[in-house]
Amino acid sequence: MAQHGSTLLACFSTETHACMDANAAFASLFGMHEDALVGRHLSRVFAPECVAQIEPFMHDALEDRQEQLFELSLRDAVGSVRDFDVSLLPYAPGGAVLELCMVMHEVTRFRAMARMAHEAAARLHRFMDASTEGIVFQRDGVIVDMNPALARLMGYVGQDIIGRRAIDFVSPDYRDIVIGRFRSKVENSPYEVTLLHREGYDIPVELVSSNVEFDGEMLRMTLVRDIRARRAAERRMRELAERDGLTGLYNRRMFLEQLPARIAGLTEREQTAALLFIDLDRFKQVNDRHGHAQGDRLLQTVGRELLAFLTPGDIAGRMGGDEFAVLLTGVQPEAAGHRAQALLARLQAAFDATGLTEMAYASIGVALFPNHGQTADTLRRQADQAMYLAKAQGGNAVRLYAPAG
Repeated sequence: MAQHGSTLLACFSTETHACMDANAAFASLFGMHEDALVGRHLSRVFAPECVAQIEPFMHDALEDRQEQLFELSLRDAVGSVRDFDVSLLPYAPGGAVLELCMVMHEVTRFRAMARMAHEAAARLHRFMDASTEGIVFQRDGVIVDMNPALARLMGYVGQDIIGRRAIDFVSPDYRDIVIGRFRSKVENSPYEVTLLHREGYDIPVELVSSNVEFDGEMLRMTLVRDIRARRAAERRMRELAERDGLTGLYNRRMFLEQLPARIAGLTEREQTAALLFIDLDRFKQVNDRHGHAQGDRLLQTVGRELLAFLTPGDIAGRMGGDEFAVLLTGVQPEAAGHRAQALLARLQAAFDATGLTEMAYASIGVALFPNHGQTADTLRRQADQAMYLAKAQGGNAVRLYAPAG
């Protein structure tokens, strides 16, 4: 019989099931010379479990006179398990089928790789199901698989998403970013976008993508991490850095950072403004007589009233202790005093509601931009001077800065 490298060839009699011929590759599988195989019955060549698998295909080949294809696993002469694709070909030179030619191609390595891939895919599916982070697989931008965590995050059942374009679930403002990342084929580099929940609201997420082999093909895998809690923590950290913890107003540092930028903007737009410095009169007596808890509640009241008093573009801050500052933008010089008086009345009404009318008052100093100064430092000094003048004259009053002389 012709020798064909790694192809294993043998012929068996249809009448006796004895081996009629074999090549060296076939014989070496069983640790024999090809001549030693000739005349051996099928059951003396193959193990019983293999014979039980082969004989039905031999029967079908005789009955149908057609090639039969099947897979076969067996142990070779040294005990190693090897896998083969087998073809049984009827040989009928005179019309009757005299022999069945067995052609075997080894696929051990391929099958092992397939099993490994299948096991890896099974492990990945288990990981996907157990993961609390979203995982999605795409083929050419179309979703082919995803895990339950991602479906829950977006408010869907998984089958509602599979088969749809991944980009459709990205908020419109971020679609160009995602498309650019996909086209650049950048891998394992996290970036932030927002996804669309089924109910229409945005979900901030972090994405990390890579190309992976999954179920025998190359797909784009993306890990989706919900970062809403992280964003909330970041906002809280910014608030702690920028805001006074008791009143919710800007803290001193942030107000002093904002003031020059706001003044520069007013200059550019040729707008006017008023800077108010506010000091609570008799605040020490409130603390001494009613305790610091009542004093804190009074400061919180001032914070709420100032925030409610602001209009778009205005800012307010707690400068320390019982001192506050407010920048009123766009207010005309002739109206600044009236706005300050309105704020004083608002604060007094709030103090009345606390039952501290006889003890709590406020003094307000006002400096005008650009009339009294064109820099933040100048306006601060002038508003501070006006505020101390109001206190010196008995408090519970508004005083406009007046240049000396």
